[in-house]
Amino acid sequence: MGETSLDLVIDLDVAEDRPGPSVPPWRRLAAKRVPTGMLVLVGLVSLLAGAVAGQRWEAGRQRDREVSEVSLHLSVAGMGSASGGSGRFVVEGTVAVANGGPRTIELLGAEKPADVMVWGHRRIPPGATAWLAVSATITCGEGAGSMPLPVELPVMTQDGVQRTAKAQLPLVGSAWQQYVVQGCALPR
Repeated sequence: MGETSLDLVIDLDVAEDRPGPSVPPWRRLAAKRVPTGMLVLVGLVSLLAGAVAGQRWEAGRQRDREVSEVSLHLSVAGMGSASGGSGRFVVEGTVAVANGGPRTIELLGAEKPADVMVWGHRRIPPGATAWLAVSATITCGEGAGSMPLPVELPVMTQDGVQRTAKAQLPLVGSAWQQYVVQGCALPR
């Protein structure tokens, strides 16, 4: 009775040679607990990064709008000659073109026949005025001399794109008004 059998003893310190079930890395990561403070910090950093990116995007859009914005104002600056016939009256003179936009534009001058042809090629900084030769053909009829003339001016904006700026050339109170009214009143 004094003999003990060693076969019945189980050693709990020895690991089995069999591997356990494999767990994917994402599941191990999902099982870990993340401190709440860390989650709040990550959320705030993400929010700040989104706000900065949105601000930069909007600033870029504003720059693009300014570069392509054209605001021209026209007025009669001088009288050259006037002639009429067949229900039309032609005035040649000078107009003042003021750049009311935020950036420098390049006025390209007349490119195609129109009722109002502005001649010349000028760079006009913001707030500046350029004087250009003009030829205007006015159709005699009701309101001739009192209605503003529509003008289309080809311009190059700072983004390098050619655009057509639309403006009105007011005649009321100008040196042209009297000649247009009198010229259109002559018998045809």
